[in-house]
Amino acid sequence: MRWRLAVFAGMATLIGYYDLWAVRAAGYPFDWHNKQSNAYYNLLGRAFTQGHLHVPITPLPALLAQPNPWDPAVDDSLKMHDMALYKGRYFLYHGAGPAALLFAPWRLITGRDLPENFALFLFGFGGYLFSAGALWRLGELTRTEPPPALFALMLLALGTCQCLPYLLSRVWVYEIAIGGGYFAIAAAVFALTMALESRWTGAWLTASGLMFGLAIACRPHLGLVGIIAIVAFKAFGHKVRPLLISFLAVAGAVALYNYLRFDSPFEFGIRYLITGPNQNRIRLTAANVPVGLYYMLFCLPDFSRVFPWIHLAYRPPFNSSDYPWPDQYFLEPTAGALTIAPFLIGATWIFWSRNLTARVRLMLSILLLSSGAILLFLAATGFTTQRYEVDFVPLATLAVIAGWGTTRRTALQMALAAAIVYSSMANLALGISGPYDELLRNRPDRFVRIASWFSPASHFRPILNPGFDLRLRTEFRLQDSGFREPLVTIGRQPYRHFLYAEHLPGRIRIVSRSDKSLMSHEIDFALGRTFDIHVSYTPGPGILTTTIDGRTILEDRIGAVIAAPVQITVGENRIDDSVTAPQFTGRIEIRSEP
Repeated sequence: MRWRLAVFAGMATLIGYYDLWAVRAAGYPFDWHNKQSNAYYNLLGRAFTQGHLHVPITPLPALLAQPNPWDPAVDDSLKMHDMALYKGRYFLYHGAGPAALLFAPWRLITGRDLPENFALFLFGFGGYLFSAGALWRLGELTRTEPPPALFALMLLALGTCQCLPYLLSRVWVYEIAIGGGYFAIAAAVFALTMALESRWTGAWLTASGLMFGLAIACRPHLGLVGIIAIVAFKAFGHKVRPLLISFLAVAGAVALYNYLRFDSPFEFGIRYLITGPNQNRIRLTAANVPVGLYYMLFCLPDFSRVFPWIHLAYRPPFNSSDYPWPDQYFLEPTAGALTIAPFLIGATWIFWSRNLTARVRLMLSILLLSSGAILLFLAATGFTTQRYEVDFVPLATLAVIAGWGTTRRTALQMALAAAIVYSSMANLALGISGPYDELLRNRPDRFVRIASWFSPASHFRPILNPGFDLRLRTEFRLQDSGFREPLVTIGRQPYRHFLYAEHLPGRIRIVSRSDKSLMSHEIDFALGRTFDIHVSYTPGPGILTTTIDGRTILEDRIGAVIAAPVQITVGENRIDDSVTAPQFTGRIEIRSEP
């Protein structure tokens, strides 16, 4: 017992420190003093403490005068994006659970707004503690004790392999709702495991039902977990009345909340949501399911030799006669859960393991069925984004870790350990890059310092403002007008830069392009003609200079550059194939390297 307590305390400290660091790493400190008028959950918490359900912001008269204010074509300056507008008032579409759990109580106690990134830390770390507690309880019920090192890795998996590091990297209203749902489900599962073989079964079941209900108030589809738990407990003859009553009480409160806002207990505000085209709808269709399952389970990330090694990939929509692309499908860069947490394949273990008691097997089955049900629901909606994986991956992670951790076979234990190590690295890497590379964008010096710790080979070590001098001799082939091919590419988002050639009738346009600048110069083209191209970057003023045959044609003030030497490429585009062709089609000779 003592070694387990020591391992648990150590891993809780490690995960807590990481979570606390992760929500601030990109340069967003905790703001404890200023009014946070753009923080949607603080607005809702303020509304609750003032005794009303609409947020304390009055829609602009020009917006209300529109015949259809929800039309995406309406001027963005008139609207509050991702608010629900109904009967002349703004309501928060995202669930009220986080406001009821944290933001409103904090405001009542302190009179101030709660920093949203600190709230997400509390939800993330609290959810981890409840998940770890459930793992411990399931281990007690199976009367098995994995070796200390394996137990530490199991706790590490619960803290890092459930997609939460990615969620922590960017904090806004979306992440708060998802984090609140993660916390509520973890607390409900913990209470449910504690109810097994307990003298206080009724109290634990009541607490579990309340938290399952609060999960609905964060993310409505998370109610599937509570429903599956109730049905499973009832089917196997377990006490279910306290669980059912408390679950229905909170679910009824959510329905009343909806009715008071939108005159319908089943309307969460999505029909009145001010958002982008085709996003204020829920249309569950079977045609979405195969696409959603592919992206959320199997879509590979991009692997790189440069820190942080793994990035989300935008795999373009496919379209074929065999399976046409679903209409109005929403897609963001995504890495499938099985590619960043491959140990989830071990879910089948619980169905044939002999080390599990009937009650533990029932609990793990509830977790897996719930995870699968949420996954199918999300896939059917036609919305795919990485943060949604936090809705179903933690449940599957807990089930697989708890089930697989009971094995006494050394080979299986080693396989689990190896899978956890890779999965932790993959998830932490995605936490570093996040959806918008905000650590790299906002704190480049911090990013470079961290990268240096994990980049022993200088060729793959990112450098801030690396000076370089490239001399090339090129010969272009004849291509169709508008064809683009790479000359030099530098770095990656948000510091990526392209120098490429665009073919025009009888001419070549040399283009210097980044996210912040665009310059071009046209030169005459003739088959068989060679060009001496000199490309240099001067770190001080941050100027990329391009000369052709001794004449300067472009001086592009691109600012800071962050790139490893291997990320400065000639004649190939490894950054974004949508900008140019992947390879230069003519002849290119490097006379001097960076």
